[in-house]
Formats: sequence, C-alpha cells, structure tokens
Amino acid sequence: MNQQLMPFDYEGREVRVVKDDQGEPWFVAADVCAVLQLPETHKAVARLDEDEKDRNSIPTPGGSQSMTVVSEAGLYNLVLGSRKPEAKRFKRWVTHEVLPAIRKTGSYAVSAMAALPAPTQDRVTSLLLIGEAVAKVPGVKVGIAMAATLTCIHENTGLAIETLRRALPAANEPICSLNATQLGKLVGLSAKTTNLRLANLGLQVRNERDEWELTEPGEAWAEAMPYSRNGHSGYQILWNPSVAQELREVA
Repeated sequence: MNQQLMPFDYEGREVRVVKDDQGEPWFVAADVCAVLQLPETHKAVARLDEDEKDRNSIPTPGGSQSMTVVSEAGLYNLVLGSRKPEAKRFKRWVTHEVLPAIRKTGSYAVSAMAALPAPTQDRVTSLLLIGEAVAKVPGVKVGIAMAATLTCIHENTGLAIETLRRALPAANEPICSLNATQLGKLVGLSAKTTNLRLANLGLQVRNERDEWELTEPGEAWAEAMPYSRNGHSGYQILWNPSVAQELREVA
C-alpha cells in the first residue's frame, strides 16, 4: 500500500489516512474508533469483511508501526456500529471534507460515477461524451460546452450540478457557471441589482429583444450559453465567480 500519509484534524483528534496504489483512501482504524468511541478497536474491526481492512506501516513519533487500516466501505460499517451521536457528524465530516480533499486529483470522478445507479451512470456518461465532442467543434468555447453539459445532466437526472462539476475534467481556473441570481448571492444582492451593476461595469447591455447580452469586455468574465425553452431560443449568461470581486468594488 502507498505510504502517503495524510493527517486530518477532527475536532482536535487526529485521523490519519493513507492512499493505496489506486488512489483510494484507507483510514487508521484506531483513530476512527477513538472518534466513534468504540473502545476495543480489534473487536470493531473483526466485524468487517476481509476486503474492508488491511495492515499498513504508519509513521509515528516512535517510528513506523504496523497498524490496521480500513477502506471507505469499512469506515462506514464502523460508523453504523456506533450508537453515539458523534457518528453521524463524523460521517458528514468525512464525506464533505476529507474525501473531497483527497480526491482533488481527478480520481473522485470515478468514485462519484460508481456511486450512481447504473441507468443514471449511462445517461451521465453519454452526456459527458456529447459535451466533450461539442467542445471540440471549431468556434465553440470550452466553458460553454461544459456549462451546457452540466445543465443537460441536471435536467436529465435531477442530480445537483455542483456535485457533477467535480466529475468533469479540472479546469485551470473556475468555469463560468453562475447565473445572476447565484452570482448575487455571493455578494448579498438581488438578481436585478446584480444585473444592473454588471451593466454599469460595461459587461452587459440590453439588446433589442430586451435581453441581457455580453459586451466585448464582458466576454472576459462570462459565457453566453444557448438554450431553447417553450419554443423560445436565446442565450443565458453564466458568470465566472471571480467577477464577484468586481461587483463588491463598485458597491
């Protein structure tokens, strides 16, 4: 197993994690049991399936020690074995902080897809492939293709777009993904006020159809994503989160 040790702090307790050759996390069983207030680590681990536990050499102040580690599935089984109120809070911390931090490299995409039902996996995979193909069409900006793909996935599966963004190839900088309402929430403004400030900054104007349209300076901050709804076609402007700072400065 890989010796890359990652110590995390959970409410003042150290929870050590190592990654195997496939990039999957393994948690030091003693640390997990201490948090879950399971006093006898060996008894708690004995209930796990063989593929949910292993031994690994863990660096300690006194030198390397062979310690029991548990897989992600094993950790969840240990959580289920604890009746303490801390168990639910600990599981949320693992899923919302530890795993995303570990999987920034891209391996999260595979794990996230594997957690979806098979029919949903097929739909998401198909849409990702279509989005990838669209992004290669001359003249199509990658940001538009990615945003359109996310919207299609959400409309076809009901899954949250923010979660699905982690399954897409990492971008060098944040993609344009916020509409006026979402952008306004970042700075405490209504969608109407946000649109007016963006216009005052010269980033968008009202066109002859009374719709917001990007100006040339605005194209550096946003993408115009085509849509068709109820027989009406147009463009929805999606903003890069970094434009929020520009809005704050003109407050």
